[in-house]
Amino acid sequence: MDSKQTRILYIAFILLLAAWLVSALLLSDYARALPVSRAPLSFDASAAYQIARDFVTQFPQRVLGSLESRQSTGYIQDHLENLGYSRSYTHFDARITGRTQVGRNILAYKQGQTQEILAVVAHLDTARATTQGAMDNGSGVAVLLELGRVFAASPTYRSLLLVFTDGGEWGSLGARDLAANYPDRDRIAAVLSLDSVGIGDLKALSLEETGQLKGFSPPWLRQLARKAIESVDLPVRSSSGFSECLDRALLISWADQGPFLSQGIPAINLGSASKDRRRQQEIYHSSQDTIENLKPDSIGAFGFAAERIVRSLDELPSIPKAAPDGLRVWGARYLPSGIVQALQILSFLPLAIAFCFCWNDHRRNLTKIGTGREFLAFLGTLLPLWIIFLLIQLARALRLLPVYTLYPATIKDPVLESPAWGVLAGIFGAALFAAIVCYVIAKYSSRDLPKPDFQISRLVLLALLGIVVALSLAYNSYWASLFLILPAWIWPLAGPTRSAGMQTMNRSLILASGIVYFAVLWSFASGLSMGWNFIWYQVLALANGLFTRSAFFLATAIIAIGIRFLAIQSRETKS
Repeated sequence: MDSKQTRILYIAFILLLAAWLVSALLLSDYARALPVSRAPLSFDASAAYQIARDFVTQFPQRVLGSLESRQSTGYIQDHLENLGYSRSYTHFDARITGRTQVGRNILAYKQGQTQEILAVVAHLDTARATTQGAMDNGSGVAVLLELGRVFAASPTYRSLLLVFTDGGEWGSLGARDLAANYPDRDRIAAVLSLDSVGIGDLKALSLEETGQLKGFSPPWLRQLARKAIESVDLPVRSSSGFSECLDRALLISWADQGPFLSQGIPAINLGSASKDRRRQQEIYHSSQDTIENLKPDSIGAFGFAAERIVRSLDELPSIPKAAPDGLRVWGARYLPSGIVQALQILSFLPLAIAFCFCWNDHRRNLTKIGTGREFLAFLGTLLPLWIIFLLIQLARALRLLPVYTLYPATIKDPVLESPAWGVLAGIFGAALFAAIVCYVIAKYSSRDLPKPDFQISRLVLLALLGIVVALSLAYNSYWASLFLILPAWIWPLAGPTRSAGMQTMNRSLILASGIVYFAVLWSFASGLSMGWNFIWYQVLALANGLFTRSAFFLATAIIAIGIRFLAIQSRETKS
């Protein structure tokens, strides 16, 4: 691009930034959207703590499919029977490390004045590395049973469904089965999930609002929950701004609200953060997660917040059925989803402008040979990456990889601590061999062809980049804007140069455009406490569906385009 075209491109960047800034004037305020219940709270912290103690000490190993897990449902059943709820079970099959396990959900129902249902759920199972699981999630079970006592003693406007789900540690499998197959799911107006009272004193309560591969908590429910929590004098942690964009891009839920949101049912999860965050991370999914770490006052604060949320939902004259979505920017200020998507699409305008300039300047030099060669070079770069996916699926079919229904093993699970390095070496070794073969074939087949031109290759790559961007926007506009904006802005600016220093700088910028992807990988690996074993987790996640095929194919296409942009930096351009 010449200096005039470069200036136009910079003006486009400035206008784009201005558009995002002006969007702040379009924020919607949900601060007074819905009232919070002011009814007296009846939650008994001491009673809930005693229930938690009895539950986790009598049934310390409640792993999905185990005898102890099944026995623990009898304890819950006895409590619910004494409270007068109508009780039932649902069962579902789950694949855990290749073996079929049967999970059991316990449902307790109380008829209200209307047929609308408020569901409150807590998972009862533990991870395999856990003993007692007092924090995760014996505390949630205890709070839910105490809430059952609270609401059994007074009439409710809406019908109440208490659900103790199984398989929460393996991707909310019990909640997933219920959200998909519960006969009266169309009557469920809203869902509150309860997951983990932090150890010791609480620093804050937290809200998780991400759907499982699809969906997000609607703003009205998010703000109602926030206001209810704040009414019991605790700070609230939840997603906003960049962190919410990341949640919406990945759509990986870690609690039982996820499957309901995926089915279009308004849902939210209530969690908590301890003041001793390091200690909380240490005991999470370990033999140290015992009842001695919990404090009645913390269970009480959690329970009061949960009761306030349920009462507020029950007292609403009507629950929004098709409420508008929005991105929370700060506080109660949301940017409507339609405006967000328009801005996300607009963010790729510089790429379209750069392609138009490149097309106008160099289309006369396009030839079938030049275009075809660069396209084949792109496919040759992409093929080894796709071979990785095919080999992962083959290894899964041959039972060389652990098989799960959806999510791989949970944090600190022995499966994650002992990667099958031989299998991984075979997968990535075969992909490397395929890459070498593709390179040799490309070099041999093109030796008699004219020398490739930088601008022609660049034009083809910009076209491919535009196609991938369009597909990514259709797949998930948050995913596209998070991972592809920097490549779409930087790669078109990496023009031809004969200076070795400029070539090095261009290559550095091309690599730097993946900084968001690298940061997300590092953050994800740190959150799972896996280090380099995260490679193993990624393979399992891709094999079992936690990481979607669409995201993999789009990501590898971008990686292949980036590799080709790196490769052409040393080429010359025709005059």
